[in-house]
Amino acid sequence: MKKFLNINGIEICVDDTEEGENSLLLIHGLTGNKSTMYPIRDMFKDDYRVITVDTRGHGESTRPEHYTLEDHAHDVHGIIEELNLEKVDILGYSMGSYIALRAAEVRCDDINNLVLVCTKPNGKTSSVARILKEANLDITQVSQEEMMGVILKASLAPQSFEKVVSGELDVGELLKGDGDELSEEEKAAEDASLADFDNSTDYDKVTCSTLVIGAEYDGINPPELGREVADGIKDAQFELIKDAGHLAVVEKPDEFQKIVNDFLNR
Repeated sequence: MKKFLNINGIEICVDDTEEGENSLLLIHGLTGNKSTMYPIRDMFKDDYRVITVDTRGHGESTRPEHYTLEDHAHDVHGIIEELNLEKVDILGYSMGSYIALRAAEVRCDDINNLVLVCTKPNGKTSSVARILKEANLDITQVSQEEMMGVILKASLAPQSFEKVVSGELDVGELLKGDGDELSEEEKAAEDASLADFDNSTDYDKVTCSTLVIGAEYDGINPPELGREVADGIKDAQFELIKDAGHLAVVEKPDEFQKIVNDFLNR
């Protein structure tokens, strides 16, 4: 069920399956929205109450001119409180993993388990902006089609890229979803929210159980960056998905689902 929540002075849109003893909160990646997380939602909706989120600046949520990673983190706790959830498991993908980790560093008393997928500890800008710059493209002006083409080449294992080109593998839902495309100004605000972010200085504040998932061919956030995050968080677990890239969720869905399930149900 779609819900609009008043969180920290803005409106946050979520999709809530509402059924399940344990709650799983899913946070999307750069330029994404809650619908881009539906492939993951569908993996777990039979066993969890799954809440997918349009983070501020995205989807049907309020799109402020300026916001920060810290704002996102406080929104996460606001959502948990507004939905009257005592504790949740959180899974963040790419940019969503930066948000999820920052939320855990702000406070962990309402988080059971933390899953960080294709993550990194810090960055001067978003990984996508870096990839586009290397291709001589500007994230604020590039079309969604151009951006997706560049991202695909950096996101997939070689065999997966061949399957996408041939039409054998569809990655569109994870990349684009069904929300409205961000404007140039909204993309700029999104990119600015990640400028010079650094989650690596507060690892000691993460007291919840943590799983970090990396992928062998991830050219957006290489797996060694995820391993660095896992090494910094006490007792964190690191899992590498081989023969997959930044889109491991759809490249190796069964393996991805098993890794997350084994962790949450250990």
